[in-house]
Amino acid sequence: MTDNGRKIINIILALLVATGAWFFVVYNYDPMTNARYSGVPITYTGLDTLANRGYAVAEANYKNVEVTLQQRRIDTANISSEDISVTADVSGLSTGENTVALHVSGPEGTQVRDTSVKSVTVDIASAASVEMPIMVEYSEEYEENAVPLIENMSVETATVIATEDKLSDIDRVAAVIDPDDLDEQFKAMTLEIAALDSDGNKVINVVVYPETLSFRAAAGYTKEVRLVVPVKDDSDDSYERTCTFPETIVIKGKKSTIDAFAGITAREIDIGYYYEDSEIPIEIDLPEGVSLAEGQENLMLKLKAVKKEKEKKREENNEEESN
Repeated sequence: MTDNGRKIINIILALLVATGAWFFVVYNYDPMTNARYSGVPITYTGLDTLANRGYAVAEANYKNVEVTLQQRRIDTANISSEDISVTADVSGLSTGENTVALHVSGPEGTQVRDTSVKSVTVDIASAASVEMPIMVEYSEEYEENAVPLIENMSVETATVIATEDKLSDIDRVAAVIDPDDLDEQFKAMTLEIAALDSDGNKVINVVVYPETLSFRAAAGYTKEVRLVVPVKDDSDDSYERTCTFPETIVIKGKKSTIDAFAGITAREIDIGYYYEDSEIPIEIDLPEGVSLAEGQENLMLKLKAVKKEKEKKREENNEEESN
């Protein structure tokens, strides 16, 4: 072996020894450091027990806190605010203002050195409840016309318990799906049911029962197609009937299924039996794998029925003669 070859090998060995020594020192003698984490959310526990007693959290003076952890320097990059638990137990509180101590813990191998607040003030009030239909929706704007397809839901509605003010903030209850978790094959899922405001943000300090929803889901899409409504009027009477109905309808299904449809035909409606203005439900027998999108369930044909002008004049003349 040449002298240059020996030098290269020695350099490589020296680097390996230095790297190994660095890892040994870092993982075994790494100095401890203090790291401060802001925006750590406070989780209020015991809400269900409080609800069983007829009460709910009306307001709390803090939603999140700052926490200082003592930890190994090398672990700092792997720890975030989400790894820290801050809880306040409200299960035994009574109406009015209450002071509750916070319980704080960090990941294994860390110690809590400080928190921005040690306790919170929680206002407790009487609880109210409401029954709401459960939605299943995507977590964010994903793709235009993309929707989850849902079947075999374990329950259809949920009971929401909170103060009257908080109930007014709730727009819907929903199980929220990550769209990346779905494809065109249905899969079984169990997700938490959350109370959401109109912007899709979770309303906190609310009890939702049941807590979870089981169902089967697949990736789907919506599509606007032409709506055909056959109408017949075989009557031979003194009424003139005109009608209007939606020209399009929004359907949903797997993309490979709904792409084949340009229009949907409803059941035929016989308007010959109507003698006054009416709204007639439009009934549709949908193909397999196709369903109506949200808001399309109660489509109506609007009918206007009036007597023909000649018949009206005849009746008016008969009335004049009888007088």
